Amino acid sequence: MTLNELSLRYDLLNSQMNPHFINNAIQSICNAMTKGNVTQSINWLNRLSHLYRLVQKSTKRKMIELQDEIEISRLYIELQKDLFDKGFSYTIEIDPLLEDDLQYTKVPPLIFQPLIENAILHGLKGKKCTGEGELCIKITIEKEMLYVCITDNGDGITKTKKELNEGSGISLENINERLKIINGDTYKKKLLDVRTLKNDTGIALGTQSCLRVPLIQL
Repeated sequence: MTLNELSLRYDLLNSQMNPHFINNAIQSICNAMTKGNVTQSINWLNRLSHLYRLVQKSTKRKMIELQDEIEISRLYIELQKDLFDKGFSYTIEIDPLLEDDLQYTKVPPLIFQPLIENAILHGLKGKKCTGEGELCIKITIEKEMLYVCITDNGDGITKTKKELNEGSGISLENINERLKIINGDTYKKKLLDVRTLKNDTGIALGTQSCLRVPLIQL
């Protein structure tokens, strides 16, 4: 493929990013309103409005600031946390080497969100009523690359590859293809890895999804 063809392919993949989770959040807000939870509904609407503005801005661009991608992730997690009967805990860990450069570091738009969505809706599904769910997002620098891992403490991967690929509404193949384009054909390491974590006796401890993104700072 020529550079122009790759650019057009990348733009097409970006255009497929359909933030359907916003529609789901709106439905949840409507349900809360019908139950008379006015204060909670207003709180959700304010956060959803902020999330919507960020998503609208992001999906119109080839690359966005890492701080915006993190903020989109945080807002989405907070909305989903409220939908769990007893919530869940989460952490976002950022490499100290990145903390002062989040606004200058670029990533593809909504590259984290589908993996976070899978972790919450599938990984933590069995802990929805217990409050024992845990989600961790860790962003580090590894040899001129951003290495991002999303880990949950659920039951591991219980879906087929096809179901996992389609479960978020945003194809995991879409993520992989965009990463291939911006990394180039010469990069040999696996760009997207989704696996079940197990202890020494083979018992599932959760799911970990990791991706590698070129370290682009402008």
